[in-house]
Amino acid sequence: MRRRPKAAFLFGMFDLEEGLAIDHQYDRSPAVPRPGKPVVLRVSTPPSIEEVAVIAAVHPGPLTASQVQDLGRSYPARRAAGHWEAVIPGMGGEATVHYVVRATGRDGRGWYADGKRPEASATVFTHRVTDRRPPAWTHNAVVYQIFVDRFANASGPVEPTRQPNQWAGGDVHGVTAALPYLEDLGVNTVWLTPIFSAKSYHGYDTTDLYDVDERFGGKPALEALIEAAAGRNIRVVLDFVPNHLSNLHPWFIEAQAGGPKRDWFFINADGSYAMFFSSTGMPKVNLNNPEAQQAMIDAARYWVDEFGIAGYRIDHVLGPEESFFAAMSTQLNAVDPELWLFGEATATPAFCRRYGSVLDGATDFLFAYALRDYMNGELSATTLAQVEQEAAAALPHEDFAWVRFVDNHDMSRALHHWDDDLPRLERATQALFDLPGVPSIFYGTEQGLTHEITTEVGGLEVGRVPMQFDPNGRLVAPLRQMIQQRMASPIDPAAPVFWSPDGTASWEWNRRHASLEPRASSPE
Repeated sequence: MRRRPKAAFLFGMFDLEEGLAIDHQYDRSPAVPRPGKPVVLRVSTPPSIEEVAVIAAVHPGPLTASQVQDLGRSYPARRAAGHWEAVIPGMGGEATVHYVVRATGRDGRGWYADGKRPEASATVFTHRVTDRRPPAWTHNAVVYQIFVDRFANASGPVEPTRQPNQWAGGDVHGVTAALPYLEDLGVNTVWLTPIFSAKSYHGYDTTDLYDVDERFGGKPALEALIEAAAGRNIRVVLDFVPNHLSNLHPWFIEAQAGGPKRDWFFINADGSYAMFFSSTGMPKVNLNNPEAQQAMIDAARYWVDEFGIAGYRIDHVLGPEESFFAAMSTQLNAVDPELWLFGEATATPAFCRRYGSVLDGATDFLFAYALRDYMNGELSATTLAQVEQEAAAALPHEDFAWVRFVDNHDMSRALHHWDDDLPRLERATQALFDLPGVPSIFYGTEQGLTHEITTEVGGLEVGRVPMQFDPNGRLVAPLRQMIQQRMASPIDPAAPVFWSPDGTASWEWNRRHASLEPRASSPE
């Protein structure tokens, strides 16, 4: 049996200064601040801390820590059962709140959550006070993720490439041609990996945020897809990457030349710059710059205004500050209240609390890895149940759309680890449809696509194999049935999940029986 390597993602990227940890991490009640309701903020500190205060300012943002303290009001915290609690009074209507958490030690030194000093490096926390919940249509959404270059073109499926980073020839025309196949499966939401102009086959290094790459068919291909998909009651969600761009993007070229956009990026005096991990081809955008922030939001709005897309899967939400997402969601929600914004958050549900009021949902990576481990016999049913419930404990399903999956484009395919054990993949996929959350199917799962190369050799791209379209594919009929059952008996996102007392996991049992005492679906 192949064993998967441990996750390459860092869960909970906490920037704690060594020696002292003032810890907040968006620990709040309610999980999503609502109009008229006070918000309780919890802070953990070492015993040496004698005073804690939250300084909060209502402002569209972005704000620096100094600006928050200049504009804001202080709310003192009190000690409570091993931590501190501060209360921000209820606010009417929609508001964006920025705050810092300041702690003072016995020696008079000031510290800021999360674990920082001095003030210049303090974390500015941001949340929206809002009535918003995920769009109602997402409660019955079945997402099908398509890696466009590896899917199909108008002539049919693409061929394998000689090199993993080569273009394979898939385009948006191929997605349109596949709509009858997807409709027959029961899919009602298609998520496309990036299709904007880019220098790579994967598209995560955009060179033009306002154009569809000609290799994908240009804007006419996207327009045709959205029109044809609407005729089949299928929504189209695009991938949007605000954290970084290509080093060939005009904004960055102007910035490197010393132009007005230099502050739109993090460029040092020696010419080096912040980037997406270690990729020099993907410079990080300074979304704390108000002009850069608005320019990025304007680009996102363009595809909503001009093409009527149904939503965005937002790449690498761990990169930008929450103030960016607060501004983005506020503006885009005003354009289309039914627009769905969910983030790729490679972190624990507790860490994802920060997105509870600024996005509609996030990917549940912890559940994906736990489900794989459970199916591998490496995790008990009791532990899997605890992991599954962790998402709702952090952000209840009715308030936040947790996107759940077995495979995606940054993972090796589960079948690779399970030695082509198809029944195991079927059971894991069934879990997505029997449990709360939005099920997301990676293209070709229903065909039983897999690969021989390992992630140690091929990296995180190994699962991006050419699509097949066999109507009698290995899991086509079972997946179709799963979707039909989900549509016939939708899951109420507000209802708790029932697990048998001994932790035995039978997802069909969980949905059909409600006589046992439920586990709480919310920490409140």
